[in-house]
Amino acid sequence: MRHVISTLIFDVDGTLAETEELHRKAFNQAFKDKGLNWHWGIKLYGDLLKIAGGKERIKFYQENFLTPKSPLSDGDITVLHNEKTKIYSNLVKNGSLTLRPGIRSLIENSLKRNISLAISTSTSHSNLLSLIESCFKKKPEDIFCCLSTGDLVKKKKPASDLYDLVIDQMSIDPTECLAVEDSRIGLLAAKSAKIKVLVSPSSYHLTDDFVEADYFCKSFKKEQLPVDIYKLLYN
Repeated sequence: MRHVISTLIFDVDGTLAETEELHRKAFNQAFKDKGLNWHWGIKLYGDLLKIAGGKERIKFYQENFLTPKSPLSDGDITVLHNEKTKIYSNLVKNGSLTLRPGIRSLIENSLKRNISLAISTSTSHSNLLSLIESCFKKKPEDIFCCLSTGDLVKKKKPASDLYDLVIDQMSIDPTECLAVEDSRIGLLAAKSAKIKVLVSPSSYHLTDDFVEADYFCKSFKKEQLPVDIYKLLYN
């Protein structure tokens, strides 16, 4: 690496843990509870993941997949999404989620080497809190210096806003950062902020195009990390 990496910036859904299938189940349960005859199958949900943010995803679905279009207002969508978030949070609290292999070690070794950690995610602070408390038994603030979540920006990924917020709040040089992502829209967001990216695709993004990635690995296990990243964290 030309520049010394001082900060790792993590995406959440699909990166820290394989959350998307749990999100899909929560969406479908919320639809059912609200009396909506909607069901997001695996293939459909994979397509919808190109749209970042739960409320944005619901709006995109009703405008592009329903005939006739659903009459849900923005307010209705917010209420529906809030119910989905509660369902998701309960699923996480019940132990339905585990970290991706290698993530815990990657984070622990970063902290041992005084590498700062940050979050850049289109998901809400509430969803982030549920995941970190369940998987780490800590508050997000106990691990990460900066929490850039979808409820803090106007534009979510693939826009650069979430990464720009981290850079601004931490007053750091993008060339000294490494983004850790699992999807193409996350990759594009980080690259737009002029940040190098390590990609390890999650199950819903195995066929995404990652040609712009600076580093690529199948998993975050230390033996599968690119040489530069392994040296940074484990040598």
